Amino acid sequence: MAESHAAAAHHAHGGGHATVKTYVNVAIALAILTAVEVASLYIPGVPNGLLVPSLLAMSVLKFFLVVGFFMHLRYDSNIMRVLFVGPLVIAIAIILALMALFSAFILLPRTVL
Repeated sequence: MAESHAAAAHHAHGGGHATVKTYVNVAIALAILTAVEVASLYIPGVPNGLLVPSLLAMSVLKFFLVVGFFMHLRYDSNIMRVLFVGPLVIAIAIILALMALFSAFILLPRTVL
């Protein structure tokens, strides 16, 4: 009984780890997301208004997968999550502001292969 309380307390304060299968699944998901990101640049006719937000969303998803599993943030306390997510939100806001400032949403025309 004391062992289960100690294990629960250890898990509540962080320290848990994923299984090897979880790491492999996350790596496969990251590879697929990266392939979709690269392939989306070569699909003709995708409007820039859809392309840029989808690339940003895939980047955020990849960020959460890497930080959550490979940096073990998923198993840490909530304060650690805030310390990572807060700067992410600020970085996205700065990137979007710079893109709007310099009209970077207007991508160069892509040629059809």
